[in-house]
Amino acid sequence: KDVDREALARYVRSRKSAIQGCYEKELKRNPSLKGKVVVRFSISTQGRATEVEIEENTLGNDAVASCIRSVIRTWIFPFKPDSEVPVAYPFVFSPAS
Repeated sequence: KDVDREALARYVRSRKSAIQGCYEKELKRNPSLKGKVVVRFSISTQGRATEVEIEENTLGNDAVASCIRSVIRTWIFPFKPDSEVPVAYPFVFSPAS
């Protein structure tokens, strides 16, 4: 069976604050920091995030991207697909007005 996209979205949303934290740490140094980071990863049959790669990073900030990568590497999803499922997930960041 494939991964339930809704369940995936819910899981990512529930962990959004850690991702946001990566961004906010750098935002303190650079108040005009904004852009999109697209992360590509696979969900293994154990439900782990593997092969986490940054596919697109318009922030122009590597610290945020590598922070996001290490956050996602710790994720264990509440579902276990029958075979590895590739996922690309966009995170869009902009300073709260």
